[in-house]
Amino acid sequence: MNPGKYLAWMLFSVIVGAGCGAGGYGDAAPYESCSYGDYCSGGLTCAGTTLPATSGYTGSFCTSGCNFSTDCAQLVSNYDAICANGQCYLQCPTGSQSCPYSQGCFTFDSNIGPVSLCTP
Repeated sequence: MNPGKYLAWMLFSVIVGAGCGAGGYGDAAPYESCSYGDYCSGGLTCAGTTLPATSGYTGSFCTSGCNFSTDCAQLVSNYDAICANGQCYLQCPTGSQSCPYSQGCFTFDSNIGPVSLCTP
């Protein structure tokens, strides 16, 4: 085998591979459910939900850490992003149980009253 051709082929493969997916397996929209290794748009990261497993909601979604709701990027039309349990979640619209991306609407009581979150 010609070492020059092999080296050129390997270099080409690395360059092309580096440009595909930016290190991830798929593209996910902000606050959408995702799998480990997916690229999340909007500067978010694919992370497991911090909601208690007893809530019935588990899985990963594109989110960011937060201390306050003002820390959460407002990236999805018609849905407010709020901080809950150290992560940003989309809030289910008032009076509605609908969420984008086929996610479920989890409602719980908090110190400010009932809160509804779109969860994976």
